[in-house]
Amino acid sequence: MDDTPYLRVLCDIFPHRRVRDIENIIDMVNENIGEGICEVGTFEEKIEYMVDLLSGDGQNLLYETSYDDQEGAVGYDSGITNWEVVLETLKEALPNACPDYLAEEAKKVVLVGMSAIENFVDSALENPDYPTLEDYKSKKREDDQLSLYKSDQLDIETFLKIFPSPEGVFQDPCRPNPLLEDDVPESDILCAKTFLYNNFPSIRKRHIDLVFAMKKKNLSQCCDMLNSIRYKGLKVPRYPIELPDTKNLPLLQEIAYLRHKKLIRMFVKYRDVTYRNFKENAKKLNLLENCVICDEELIPEECNYCQKGCVFCKDCLSKYVEVRVSDAILKFPCANDCDSQFTLHSIQHVMSAQTFAKVLLKIQSEEIKEADVDGVETCPFCDYTAIPPEGSIVFKCENEDCLKESCRQCRHESHIPKKCSEIEYDEDVRRRTYIEDKMTEALTRTCHKCKKKYVKTNGCNKMACTCGALMCYICSAAINGYEHFGAGRCPLFTNDNEINLNRIKIGAEQARNELGNVEIKFDPTVGIDQFY
Repeated sequence: MDDTPYLRVLCDIFPHRRVRDIENIIDMVNENIGEGICEVGTFEEKIEYMVDLLSGDGQNLLYETSYDDQEGAVGYDSGITNWEVVLETLKEALPNACPDYLAEEAKKVVLVGMSAIENFVDSALENPDYPTLEDYKSKKREDDQLSLYKSDQLDIETFLKIFPSPEGVFQDPCRPNPLLEDDVPESDILCAKTFLYNNFPSIRKRHIDLVFAMKKKNLSQCCDMLNSIRYKGLKVPRYPIELPDTKNLPLLQEIAYLRHKKLIRMFVKYRDVTYRNFKENAKKLNLLENCVICDEELIPEECNYCQKGCVFCKDCLSKYVEVRVSDAILKFPCANDCDSQFTLHSIQHVMSAQTFAKVLLKIQSEEIKEADVDGVETCPFCDYTAIPPEGSIVFKCENEDCLKESCRQCRHESHIPKKCSEIEYDEDVRRRTYIEDKMTEALTRTCHKCKKKYVKTNGCNKMACTCGALMCYICSAAINGYEHFGAGRCPLFTNDNEINLNRIKIGAEQARNELGNVEIKFDPTVGIDQFY
């Protein structure tokens, strides 16, 4: 017996039930009929009986098995309870979705079955309002950046790369106070105060609060004043507590500097002493070289070379590269005019990793374009260039700052499963609304006296405005009474639906003519006759 019709109907009725369980019910009913236990014969009777089993007591036969017992059960499908397997399936179906979101959904749908997985994917494709991979990577970058300053063990070397002169930055009286910005949450204020409470455990909180207010929430100035207080107040210091969570990056940077200020000073002092000794030794050994631009003496580790050996310091080369990149120039000839080039390795040495990655991406894209290879396409939203797989209708950008999926046909964001003709973009909406506005203008009339808009729903064609003016609904002329109507003149009674429909169509046609020969994806006049 072909069970497909039964399975299709029951899956529609019970979309969240496992297909295997529905098949078991179908087999059970068919076996009972064959043995004369179940007295149902027609298709409708069988469906009704199966629905009863799935909805009532029969449900218990299928769904009350504990997960501990399932592992050893005969015919148990272990794959369907492995959410990690489901997660990989969801990642393949929704490559642009946030992996954390997919993991949570995989854990939910795996408890229901394959039909729930299919329903989830279909729903997500039809309404792609889920968290994206781009959101996930952006949040991860933000979290990674914040974690550097939240750690108890500050990576001082990395910190000094970001702030080469930290004292000049954080002690600058003109530095914007991160706690005085607009809409600073109360949690940020609490985080700053908690830092002060932990940093000065022997000073009473009310005294710290007073200093915090006096110094207008400037943490550096607060620390300077609190350090100068001789009388601490508390015989037994407070126990430190964990700082409240915050995403205020400038605040976390300042707290990290103030927490590790002594260690940073020691590191800088040791670094500077080591550098001076190294430079003196290099000078004795005649190893110093001079930058061809600023003439600064450089130890070998500080030298940056073009391919012919011209020497540049990091600052000069960095400024040169920065200017060319800002001008969208991706060639880097020697700044000493020696008809040579800088290697990418030299460029990488003077740029941040993030900036170099962007420059490298642009260089690679330009090289692919210049190679004139068949099938090369560029992301509509950035400079990323690649050759998409044959037959693919979606272009997937691999640029970390973009990661958008676009339709290769219309060059807009991917709209799968909808066709290009089913999607309205800004220009399509503008055209449609322009026609709709003209149709509305054609339907309405305007009082010649007070300029109020009106539409007649029934009655004669002598219109009386609330301002007292009289006018004809047919020709919109100002009138004095019924003498305007009659034989050879405007009719007093007409078919309003017919007149309104005709005026609307004329208004729409005029709007189309004004727009010119352009595509109207969703014509507002289609099917309008049924409303009149």
